[in-house]
Amino acid sequence: MDYRGFEAEFLRLAFTTSIELSPSSTAFLLGLAVPKATAFMQRMVDEGTLELDSNDLGHLRYVMPDRPSEPFFDDQPAYACDCTGDLALTAGQKDWSAGDWDCTAMIPRSSTLPAPPEKVSAGRAITALFINALVCPGMGSMVGGQNAVGVAQMSLFMVGLPLAVVNVGLPLLAAAWAWGIFSGAKLVNEASD
Repeated sequence: MDYRGFEAEFLRLAFTTSIELSPSSTAFLLGLAVPKATAFMQRMVDEGTLELDSNDLGHLRYVMPDRPSEPFFDDQPAYACDCTGDLALTAGQKDWSAGDWDCTAMIPRSSTLPAPPEKVSAGRAITALFINALVCPGMGSMVGGQNAVGVAQMSLFMVGLPLAVVNVGLPLLAAAWAWGIFSGAKLVNEASD
């Protein structure tokens, strides 16, 4: 799990549960090693999302200043202030420019977070590169999980194929193959990170 995925899952836990925000509980719930959870939580402290505090016994603990006292549940909307006033004005509420600060505008929120993109294994990335380079541009990208890019590459290739008879399609074929090889190499690079 990368930092971005950790942050999304950590915030989901912080706002939908009442667990103690500790590296060990976070590591347990997210299936991480405690040192990795500690490093990610320290990064959140550095960014200002979390704060370090100590209790009466001097034990360090992580605190999230804007964490609600009661967890949100999937069937509850979140309350928020829109400091630009755009939401209040479009919803027909009070005029914010007149100083009517009404922070009870209900904002529906998603009950689930979007899943972080699945990391492609090194073997699958290499396979995708070879398919893009040797078989058909786009097909390897789809094997690597980049369906939209793969369809675009394959479309470019399929348009260029019949036009290659009159030499008009040769640049399209070359572009499709170059794009496919670039996408495959990018997948291999991401898989090695």
